[in-house]
Amino acid sequence: MSPRHAGQCGLALPPMACHASIDYLLQNHVAPTTIVICSSREAFLGALQSSLQAENLNEDTLDSAPTDASLHTLLIPTIHQLAASSTVDVAFAPSVPHLRAYLACYAPARVSTPTSTIVPRPGFQTSMLAIYGLLRVHRDTSEHSVQGLSRSLAAAAEAANTWGMRLTLVEPLENTQPPAAEPMMESETVSPLDPWSEQVPLLNSSLASINSSTWARRTVDVGAVVARWCSIARP
Repeated sequence: MSPRHAGQCGLALPPMACHASIDYLLQNHVAPTTIVICSSREAFLGALQSSLQAENLNEDTLDSAPTDASLHTLLIPTIHQLAASSTVDVAFAPSVPHLRAYLACYAPARVSTPTSTIVPRPGFQTSMLAIYGLLRVHRDTSEHSVQGLSRSLAAAAEAANTWGMRLTLVEPLENTQPPAAEPMMESETVSPLDPWSEQVPLLNSSLASINSSTWARRTVDVGAVVARWCSIARP
C-alpha cells in the first residue's frame, strides 16, 4: 500500500467513559482504523470492566438478570458489532516512549476483503488513527509540557496524514471530587474535568530545572497546543 497524502484535520473529542470511547470509535469508523490505547492491556481491560459496571449501576440493572435490553451494546455480539471490531486494529502504548516508537513506524493493516455490513455515512464515518489517553500518559513524566506534547502530537499527525487517516484524540472521563472534609450535598453534582483546559509548562521538566527564567515557568492551555493539529469538540 502506498502512502496517501490526503491530509485531514484531526479531531479532539470531549472526555468519555472508557466504554463510551470504544463504542463511539467502533460506530464512527471505516477500515482501516487503528486505536492506540495509552496504557497496558491489563490496565485498560480493568478500566473497561469498571466503566461498564458503573454504566450498569447508573441504569439500575445490576439487581436484575442481564438481558439483551440491559447489556451495553459492546457486550452484544451483533453482526454490525462483530464486523466493526474486525476492521479495527488495537495497539497498547503504556508509556510516552512506547507511543512515539509505535507512531514512528506506523502503517495501517491491509484490509484484505471489503466489509459490506458497514455502510459509511458520507461526511461522518472515516478512517481513523485514534489515540486514547495521549494526555494522560504524559502526566507525571518529564514530557508533560508543551514541548513534550507537541513532539507526540506531531508524530501522530504525521502518521495519520501519511496514510490519509483522521487523527482522533479522546481522553478518559475524570471527575472533580470535593475534598474529603467537605462531603457532597444531595443537590451537588460531580463535574467532569475538561482535559483540554489543563495547564502545562512550556518546557520539559529536565530543561525547566536548569532555566529559572520567568519565561521558562510559563504555562499554556493544553487546548492551545492540541489546536495546532486538531479541532476540539467541546461537550
